[in-house]
Amino acid sequence: MRIIIKGGVWKNTEDEILKAAVMKYGKNQWARISSLLVRKTPSQCKARWYEWLDPSIKKTEWSREEDEKLLHLAKLMPTQWRTIAPLVGRTPAQCLERYQRLLDEAEQQDQAETGDAGPSADDVRRLRPGEIDPDPETKPARPDPVDMDEDEKEMLSEARARLANTQGKKAKRKAREKQLEEARRLTALQKRRELKAAGIVTHMKKKKKHMDYNADIPFEKKATPGFYDTIAEDMREQREKKFKPIDFRKLDGRKAAEIEEEERRKDLKRQKMRTEKGEMPFVQANAKALEEQERERIAKRKKLVLPSPQIGEGELEELVKLGLAGESAKDMVDVSEGAASRALLGSYSSVNTGMPARTPRTPAAENTILMEARNLRAMNSAQTPLLGEENAELQVAQGGTGYEGATPRRLPAATPNPLLTPLRGATPRHAGGATPARTPFRDEMGINDGDTTTMAEATPREEKQRLAEVRRRLAQDLSRLPAPKNDFEVLLPEQDEGKDTASADETSAILDASERERRQREARLAEEQARLLRRSQAVQRDLPRPVLRDGALDALTQDVTAEDGELAEAERLIAQEMALLLRYDAVHHPQPGTKPSAEQDVALEPLGDQLIATARQLVADELAQQQRQHPCDVDEIAETWEKVQAEVRAEQAASRTPAEAVKEEQRLFEKTKRAMINEASRAAKIEKKLGVTLGGYRARSRGLGKQMTDAFVELDDVSRELSSFDALRLSETGIAARRLETLQADVDALMRRESELQQRYMALSQERDECVRKATLLQQHVQSRAAQTAAS
Repeated sequence: MRIIIKGGVWKNTEDEILKAAVMKYGKNQWARISSLLVRKTPSQCKARWYEWLDPSIKKTEWSREEDEKLLHLAKLMPTQWRTIAPLVGRTPAQCLERYQRLLDEAEQQDQAETGDAGPSADDVRRLRPGEIDPDPETKPARPDPVDMDEDEKEMLSEARARLANTQGKKAKRKAREKQLEEARRLTALQKRRELKAAGIVTHMKKKKKHMDYNADIPFEKKATPGFYDTIAEDMREQREKKFKPIDFRKLDGRKAAEIEEEERRKDLKRQKMRTEKGEMPFVQANAKALEEQERERIAKRKKLVLPSPQIGEGELEELVKLGLAGESAKDMVDVSEGAASRALLGSYSSVNTGMPARTPRTPAAENTILMEARNLRAMNSAQTPLLGEENAELQVAQGGTGYEGATPRRLPAATPNPLLTPLRGATPRHAGGATPARTPFRDEMGINDGDTTTMAEATPREEKQRLAEVRRRLAQDLSRLPAPKNDFEVLLPEQDEGKDTASADETSAILDASERERRQREARLAEEQARLLRRSQAVQRDLPRPVLRDGALDALTQDVTAEDGELAEAERLIAQEMALLLRYDAVHHPQPGTKPSAEQDVALEPLGDQLIATARQLVADELAQQQRQHPCDVDEIAETWEKVQAEVRAEQAASRTPAEAVKEEQRLFEKTKRAMINEASRAAKIEKKLGVTLGGYRARSRGLGKQMTDAFVELDDVSRELSSFDALRLSETGIAARRLETLQADVDALMRRESELQQRYMALSQERDECVRKATLLQQHVQSRAAQTAAS
């Protein structure tokens, strides 16, 4: 007997049978699918489909992004290939095979660097003669042999027969029985019609032990005679009257086959109409398909993402201004014909193209895939710390792929900036500069240093040495400058006064009316601003000013000491100027809410802005000097001020007469009364404003208060009801048992009464049936006697 071991490589015929079986039976009935394949088990068929034949499997070359993602996920979830595969978009077998290949490539490169080159990964994993492929489901199918054996031919014919039968044996048998039954029914019907036409009426023979469902009720149970409640039956009849049956086609909608058939008919109709019109549908369909492909290609095209500009509009304007300034300085030097000055200026008008500029390139990046593969290989071969051996050190470049998420971390490549000098390069020295070599263009002054060491990398000692070298070079360069000649000549242009007047008149005549009005308006505004600044500081800062009374300013000037000397004279002048300023402010700048002073107009001597500024500067210098000589605390100043004010008030109170005291109190009373009236009006306005602002909140507060009151009242009522019902429950608990006993006795009596009445009703019903039977017999006897009498 021949023994067949299932498994082995897959052939093209088996793949085609498997695909056809999956199309018919689906992706769940693998046992039925494997019955079509003699040499394959259900698990092998399932693995073959999900590892190779599934149309969703990606069989293209692995991209760099896929390799990075695979290694990153393998680092996060080691050996979990069924979890990694959907994230990468490949099958688990493909992920495992690619992972092993990357590790082998990393190992091979490491061995090549050390000089211990061994066999490649393909050589190691290539099957030797006599070896069996452990995973044939992931390999391409072998071509079919020309001379198949009998088992394969039988398998192919059986699969062709089974897959061609789309209905199955049971469906065919049911259809055949249905056709035979319909033929018998039509034959019997035709026979009865022919007999009826011949005058012979036949009836359907009643089968023995057969129930006529049109005449009889199956499983009928007759109810006991009596009276019953029919409310439930009436309600059911009412519900049945309102019930409307729904067709399943309305719930399920139109089937896909019906929709496809309708669309096919529409296509045929449109094609027929186009043919009648003489159009070429194939050309139009091809053009439409090309247009659709072009639209999809444009939709899939990625947007062009450009980096942000390195120089903005403002910087461009500054560069243009600097260039113009340099050109103007060079023109001035050329006009003056100074050789020494021309030597200090370089030419920046055009780009120096004497040397070809090297194309900037991005910094050289490390191979992330190779680095991650080496790290994973090192982690796989790591030993336990108990053995005491030293493990290989993991390589990390710019953070690696990270552990933040399922996707590897990607560091954006820095775009090379040709405008940056090597000193300000954005890339470190060990990883390559922003450009391959320094570009010494447009550096006429030698500003950029040739040293490529950045300040961030230099140590403090190196930085000090570099600064000392810079100072030495600067001093050496300055010593080479030529000595100054100091022979200057100032030549003033000779112009005629009449010519100047004419040019001024010409300029004023050229100005537009609106421009002239604008300049005049600006001049008036400047003059007005200067006038406002010339006011006293008390008016400018809107400080409170004293109310002038009769003789108040005279007393101010009289209080100054009458001693002789420069200091006394200065104090008298200051007091007079203060009194003059107070009178001027009282007349021209009265306090808001007060009437202007009735004194005569006071004229101040006009002072220039320069003189006022000089005086303020002198006062500030003197104040600063006094503060340095006699420093004092702020608290001490406040305490001294309070003492002085108290002494002044005491002296004023002692020097006043009773009439003056009464007058002063009246003035204070009037002032307080006015302040109270003002505050009352202000409070009324604020209250009105707050009433408008908080009106809604007040209404809501009243509503919530009312709700709280109602809720409290309701809670009180419910509490009383609860206490009442609790008392009622306690009182009813004791009597409930006696009531139940009484009601149970009544129910038992009613049941006994009902049973007696039912028995009596049954007896009467039997007696009635007996009477009816006897009456029927008597009637039949009478009819028979009457018939006999009539016959005799």
